[in-house]
Amino acid sequence: MKIISQKMRKLLLIIALPVLASGCAGKMEKLDSNTEFGPEPQNYQQTIKAYFAEELNNPELAEYVISEPMKFYRSQPSLSGIGGGVKWHAWVAEVGIPGKAVYKFLSGSNNDLLHYYVRFDGNEIDTVYEGKGYNSLKNETGFTVGEYASIDNITMTAETTKVIETEKAEEEAELINSFESIRALNTLYKEGIITEEEYSLKKKAILKI
Repeated sequence: MKIISQKMRKLLLIIALPVLASGCAGKMEKLDSNTEFGPEPQNYQQTIKAYFAEELNNPELAEYVISEPMKFYRSQPSLSGIGGGVKWHAWVAEVGIPGKAVYKFLSGSNNDLLHYYVRFDGNEIDTVYEGKGYNSLKNETGFTVGEYASIDNITMTAETTKVIETEKAEEEAELINSFESIRALNTLYKEGIITEEEYSLKKKAILKI
């Protein structure tokens, strides 16, 4: 058996690397105007909701923000200038779901949306990207073909926003009523209709202190 020297091994490796890299690059897709994405997914919103209904810890609290499906591709970064291209291309929708529906333990203040990318194969879900996978597609290697409305700036659903605004309005109205009640009490106290002690007790009751 012939023994290959360390120097020869290094030389063979240097020769082999470009060949291997070019072989890998040859398998990468190249996007052009003729690239076929297939028909746009149908009933995609129902499909997405059905999928997450089985995955969420609190599906009864789920509210959804779902983008329209978009032609999307994931790029394959080149290695030292060798290789690179398109790793896959497919129809993808972006989904936002409140954290209170996602996390196991409920938090009334957790109304912010967690974002996902849902990749389709026809009308079926192929892969769901969350966390680091989602961030990688959005910020590093994911690209859309054409212009699409994005939901990445939406932080909560319209339903949650409405509830919060309603609660805020009710709190403000209650606060105004409290001030009006205290003002009326103060008038009664100044007119000698109630004592200072009664005024103080009723004021604390109104302010819930």
